[in-house]
Amino acid sequence: MKKNLIWNIILIIGIIPFILPFAFGIYKISIESWTMFDWLVMYSYIFWPTYIVGAVVIAISIIGRFIKK
Repeated sequence: MKKNLIWNIILIIGIIPFILPFAFGIYKISIESWTMFDWLVMYSYIFWPTYIVGAVVIAISIIGRFIKK
């Protein structure tokens, strides 16, 4: 039970880099003259390593959930 909770928390941490650009985009749209597409392109161009780290963390959590020790 406790191991499942840990893997679920790790999965959520891996999903955060994919949700964060949308949250920041909504904020930028509300205070400046950005469009969501422009913001996502700019964010993805600068912070592309966060997507790789997020994907790796998601893969680790999925593998960890299915490996029984």
